[in-house]
Amino acid sequence: MKHYSLIGVGRLMFLGAALALGCGDDGTGGTGETSETGETSETGETGETGDAPQTYGEYMKETWGITLTGLDELATINLNDDGSSDATVFGTITVDGLGSREMDVWQLQDSLADGGAATIFITEVETGNERYFLYDQNEGYITIGDFEQGVSVSANPDGTYDLWAFVGDEQDDFLTVDNGLEALKIVATYNEFTETSPYILLMAFSAALTPSDLEARMPTGGQGSGLPNVPGSMNADKPAVCSIFSEFCQCAACLVLDRKGACEPCPGL
Repeated sequence: MKHYSLIGVGRLMFLGAALALGCGDDGTGGTGETSETGETSETGETGETGDAPQTYGEYMKETWGITLTGLDELATINLNDDGSSDATVFGTITVDGLGSREMDVWQLQDSLADGGAATIFITEVETGNERYFLYDQNEGYITIGDFEQGVSVSANPDGTYDLWAFVGDEQDDFLTVDNGLEALKIVATYNEFTETSPYILLMAFSAALTPSDLEARMPTGGQGSGLPNVPGSMNADKPAVCSIFSEFCQCAACLVLDRKGACEPCPGL
């Protein structure tokens, strides 16, 4: 799997993730903050959040069982002569029931003149397993692959999804399916998706839940997004990639986590 992100001028998706994370070792966003009303967040056994807002760290831990540490500080950031920018970050992802892995993440943000695509390369340090994830904001698709083959997915306004696979420069015909779950089932047949490290897939999912802005804000919730709704002052002004591809993203995480999490959009997964 690879690239996700919603990019604006001069924005790095994973930079937004790094600042939005700000998670302490307990995955609570470092401070265990309460809402403006003084209420603490609650999450039921179904993974649904209560009325009070949550920090990003609380949402990831309580809903998905994912804790990210050490990813709130960029190791490098470069503004390149061609208008692109890139950044690296290192840290650990801990998944309830699976364990922990050190991760190495590099993101390249193309300039708008070159299409504005964002690509994340995620490497699991212990195994060297690597995948890339790309989001093309102009064409509105994500790509999941390695350096030889992959599959691209786009979400349509009517809720359907388009898919096409490629090997090198050879591209398969387009397929259109009814929803994100059906798209995921097809994607899972390409590029050894189900054999990809769960830590890599969940790292990409975590990054794709964060807005692209360089600000520590919650992912923007919305009807059917599976994300918590929070007061306007805490919402990012641009949606995260998984707000656009919400059903696909949630079902992908649920597949990796064996249906643990907010899996309501994924019946029969």
